[in-house]
Amino acid sequence: MKKRLLAGLAATGLIVSMIPVNLVAAQEQTTLEIWDMFTDGSLAAAQEAIIAKFEEENPNIKIERVPKDQATLEETLKAAFMAGDAPDIVYLEAGIGSAGTYVQAGYYEDLTEVYEEYGWKDTLMSACWEIPSADNFIWGVGNEMETMGLYVNQDIFDELGLDQPQTVEELTEDMQIIKDAGYQVLANTLDSQWYNNMNFLTTIFYAFMPQEDIDDVMNNDGSWDKESVRAAVECVIDWLDKGYFPSHPEVDGDQENMFFSGDAAIWITGNWSVGAVNEHPDIHTSIYPFPGSETCSDGGSQANFTGGAYLVYSGSEVKETAYQFIDFSVNNPDTATIWAETGGTMPPYTEEYEADLSPAGEAIVEYLGDDSLQNTAGLNMWLGTNAFEFFSKAGQNLAIGALDVDSFISEADAAREMDIQSGLTKGSFKVN
Repeated sequence: MKKRLLAGLAATGLIVSMIPVNLVAAQEQTTLEIWDMFTDGSLAAAQEAIIAKFEEENPNIKIERVPKDQATLEETLKAAFMAGDAPDIVYLEAGIGSAGTYVQAGYYEDLTEVYEEYGWKDTLMSACWEIPSADNFIWGVGNEMETMGLYVNQDIFDELGLDQPQTVEELTEDMQIIKDAGYQVLANTLDSQWYNNMNFLTTIFYAFMPQEDIDDVMNNDGSWDKESVRAAVECVIDWLDKGYFPSHPEVDGDQENMFFSGDAAIWITGNWSVGAVNEHPDIHTSIYPFPGSETCSDGGSQANFTGGAYLVYSGSEVKETAYQFIDFSVNNPDTATIWAETGGTMPPYTEEYEADLSPAGEAIVEYLGDDSLQNTAGLNMWLGTNAFEFFSKAGQNLAIGALDVDSFISEADAAREMDIQSGLTKGSFKVN
């Protein structure tokens, strides 16, 4: 009886199995085109793995991925927009200075309702939408979460009896102890590279600025002439005057080498340096959240960045499929694991997921998920083009004495005014 049943099933199986084949053949295949910046390396591998998994779970969708370096992507994207044949999804930097003009021209879709539909604000870090948004218009979904922190040579700290600093003021006292012991204090330089200026200054500023002040300059075009900002600039000048930076910090230097050679005790950097920490197990590195100032009413904020964001072309004929893929890529424990393990980056997903991380990576995940810490989008994520240019050189100009506190404030405000006139600030930006 059993054999007859199996034989019967086998006979009818041919007919049954042909039904889904014919149905699939009859269904129209959807093609989703994506341009991204992952030309090689771990992030490219992660993106490919996620696409393969998505296509496996959605056999009627085919993704055509076109990786390009950032400069080429930006150049060809402009031409594609003008020709009306841009890709359905673009993965690119999405701050107002980068994407604002394209948003105003109508090339990027408003994702405000999509965030509500998929519940992204409940499960993703706030930088995902705080950065690519203005005038009640959200044009992107951020990914590759980056955060600044305090990286210390734990052997030096242990030798000198130093604990994790709880305030900037305590950190400054530790710096003097380190210097007196004959060690180089900071591995940081304030050189010609914009990110070495911007990332460092953002970290110090957010240690002194309460959320009220950050919100005023970020979203309301408020003046930089604030007690908290002045205190932050004074802190940087004080560290320069006391010799806590390397000799001639205005000159381009190899920060990574300075720290991992064991010469410097402290490196203020971001989690993009976790790979280097893993490669130098001989240097016992501890990673801490950067402390706030005791003068900051709310304890300060951690400076966060996104390496890129998913943006949807307004002329796409498959927008719903685009939203489906973005949700799969960032709002999913399985793909969060892929981003973390294969990509070596921190996904924005805030729910639980499994990932085999190094101790350094685990430290980053721990304080990114610490509800007691405030995480705020870094300066370069929301500055207009003129203010961006100012801050890109501001640290170096402090280092060579070309700026003091008053001139820093006046020049920052002058750049802000120019950005307001161009409509490329969060407060002045208007969607046409």
